[in-house]
Amino acid sequence: MANTNGNDGDLQNPEKKICEKLKYIKNEKKAADSLYKANDTKRESKEISRGYKICCLNKAEETHNLYQDLMSCIVLKNYTKAGIIQKSVDDYCKKDDDLEKLINESSKLINDLRIKINEANDAACVMVNCVKECIIPKPKRGKDSSVAKEVKDVSRTLTTIAEKTSELACKGQNAFNGVVNIAGIQTFTNTGGLKSFAAKLMSTMKILNDCITENIKTSEKDVIIYRDELNVIIEELAEVSCTMLTEGSKSQGLENTRLFICKGECKEDDLDILCECEDEGGCNDDHYSGKNKQQSVDKD
Repeated sequence: MANTNGNDGDLQNPEKKICEKLKYIKNEKKAADSLYKANDTKRESKEISRGYKICCLNKAEETHNLYQDLMSCIVLKNYTKAGIIQKSVDDYCKKDDDLEKLINESSKLINDLRIKINEANDAACVMVNCVKECIIPKPKRGKDSSVAKEVKDVSRTLTTIAEKTSELACKGQNAFNGVVNIAGIQTFTNTGGLKSFAAKLMSTMKILNDCITENIKTSEKDVIIYRDELNVIIEELAEVSCTMLTEGSKSQGLENTRLFICKGECKEDDLDILCECEDEGGCNDDHYSGKNKQQSVDKD
């Protein structure tokens, strides 16, 4: 430890060099401890942010899954049914229009037929009465029985004609009344009202379908955004944790170095003073005057 050249002003003695190193170790340890605490605080902040992002991501995923379930279990099924209902009602309305046209045409034809049958019945009645009263002679006693038989046959035939025409007239009236009843029923079915109801139902279901579809897209975007933000936080947290551990390891290494210098197996008496000086706040040039400088002389 001697300065063989005697140039104390040009070269530092070993005690001062050690003291400076101890001061450097102390300052570096304080800086490492400060950075460790700063990164630990930052790490805690990132941990809180990560928990918040995880919560946001869970809520976004729950919302997205809810809208997906609504679409699959309720909206899609009822939207499809509303479309089928509207198509069926449109078909019914078309058939109803066709039916109304047929009823009107049938009613006109049956009414015309009924009028003609009634006219035929009236004409048959007139003919029967005319034949019976004016043409067929009255049966007389003692006359030829063959003539009487022919008269009876004609009378019977006329009666049959009258009955048939009367029956046809009655059936014609019944047919006309049946068409009138069908027309009344067709009027009260009101399929036109169903058409407006089906259109309103389809419009409402379309609004619901569009709303759920838009919410699915929005919630899906939220899931992606929160997932990306969570990944960023996790990357930053990993970086901060590594930096914190690095500074902690650095601080521990510097402390172990100081302990090795001050309390190691190679410690000498001079190091006790140096370490005490380092613990009290550092070394100065006055510390190396007097006794310590004398101790720097060659002890050979």
